[in-house]
Amino acid sequence: MAQLKGALVVGAILASALVAVLCVAVCSPRQADAESPGVRWVELSLDQALAKAKQEKTRVFVAFTATWCPSCKQLDEEVFSTALGGEITSKLIPLRLDFDEEANRAQVERYVVLGLPTVVVLDPEGMQMGRVMGYDGRDDWTSKARAAIASDDPIPALRAALAGQRENLSATVRLGAALLVRGEAVEGETLLERALWMTPREGTSDAEAAAEALFVLGRYHQRVKRDPATARHYWRELAAQYPRSEWAAGAWWWYAKALAELDRHEVGLEALRSRARAEPENVEALVEWGQFIVRYKLVADRAAAKASVDKRLTSKVTDEQRRDLESLAKELVSPATPGQ
Repeated sequence: MAQLKGALVVGAILASALVAVLCVAVCSPRQADAESPGVRWVELSLDQALAKAKQEKTRVFVAFTATWCPSCKQLDEEVFSTALGGEITSKLIPLRLDFDEEANRAQVERYVVLGLPTVVVLDPEGMQMGRVMGYDGRDDWTSKARAAIASDDPIPALRAALAGQRENLSATVRLGAALLVRGEAVEGETLLERALWMTPREGTSDAEAAAEALFVLGRYHQRVKRDPATARHYWRELAAQYPRSEWAAGAWWWYAKALAELDRHEVGLEALRSRARAEPENVEALVEWGQFIVRYKLVADRAAAKASVDKRLTSKVTDEQRRDLESLAKELVSPATPGQ
């Protein structure tokens, strides 16, 4: 009997080893990640997390996300829920905060969350050491996150870069944006506003920096300060002055959204309609016009937008554009009530 038990134990060990070998041989990295522990979020308030970080002599990793945010879901699936996410945050105090919860509003304002997802890395005193906004893929985000986790206070270096170069537009924007997002709003906003009056130098990245300043100020006033009346001016200038900038991609939509928040839907609708008609080959402009009508349940322009979408579907578009247009066409058929 003892020999039989010993044989069974040895057999079980060999079977387990075989399974492990086979898994190593055939399991994909994504499958292995899915079966591994991801980020172990703490169920603490920010103050409690900071106190824990002080006790453990480490930093706090705060992720601001929202249930409606596609990029947040992608970040969670590709990083946070995998072994990579667990490894990146293993020596930190990881805390996740819902952007939409009113209880977290003070932290959204304190750390100036301009877009989602946003991760801020804090020292035990609550000072921001690093930040990653957005998600452009696992490798890109991981590289930025590791840099943010390891970084020291960036402000001294940014001040040094600007010292003696007060007319350096790009350096002015970099320092202004860094100060604004870490809560030093007065100086940060002042620098960004000053940069808008500076003339971009040819052959430099100054034009992109000026566009970034408008984007940051627009998001700051609309999303953080909840002041669409001020934000709309930044969005309009960004769209008009730097239409080809990467920062201007959503400027027209945010301008229209700001007007909608001021209960002036017709102005936002006019802006999006004018852009769509002025740029007939721009599928994004057409989609934003239609989505605005659907989102705010507007009667005006519904038939015209549907006709434009149908016409565009008969021309050459990418597969992704076709999916967006077909989805929008269906939504534009639904009945609407005006002004909502």
